[in-house]
Amino acid sequence: MRFLLIILALCSLTVKAEIVSITLPMDNTKLKPSTLPGYGLAQSKCHLCHSVDYVMYQPPEMDLKEWTGEMYKMRNAYGAPISMGEAKVIAAYLSVAYGSAKETDAEIIALTKLASTKKIYQPDNLDVKSLLSDNDCLTCHKDAGVSSIKHIRAKYEGTDNAVDRLGVAIKSGGLGMPKPPINRHESEAIAKYILGESAK
Repeated sequence: MRFLLIILALCSLTVKAEIVSITLPMDNTKLKPSTLPGYGLAQSKCHLCHSVDYVMYQPPEMDLKEWTGEMYKMRNAYGAPISMGEAKVIAAYLSVAYGSAKETDAEIIALTKLASTKKIYQPDNLDVKSLLSDNDCLTCHKDAGVSSIKHIRAKYEGTDNAVDRLGVAIKSGGLGMPKPPINRHESEAIAKYILGESAK
């Protein structure tokens, strides 16, 4: 009986749980305006993966090298849809707007000029031949030998999940090659190219 009374007392203390809804404020954070070409790229690319707040939370003393490393991480590790050239140009803007670099630095000026010569990254329609050339893939993967594209194609063609398996091998630096500075979209595009008609 005593046990039953204890249970009833505990039940009487139980508060009925209620669903609480909250409304988060809109993200009105904006990047610092700049005439640098990386500003426009950052506006169109960075928010695809995270809020602008992420940029503002980085250490204010970060230089161009550190921002470039951060952009490479976004691109190569997290698959951000940006080219190597765009990563450098965005890093130039971020290092000036949020870091210790100056717009008059020689490296920043050089990257500003680079921006006018680079094509905008299109993950759904990559120029795979340019991708192979830019990353020096064809230096080792020539027309003949066990490392040739034709030989790699023969190895994977007809196997289960061939594109996925080859794409992972390319991105991770398998097949006896070093890990290339490409993201998963690009490794998949290269794998499709190798296994496709254009690689025959």
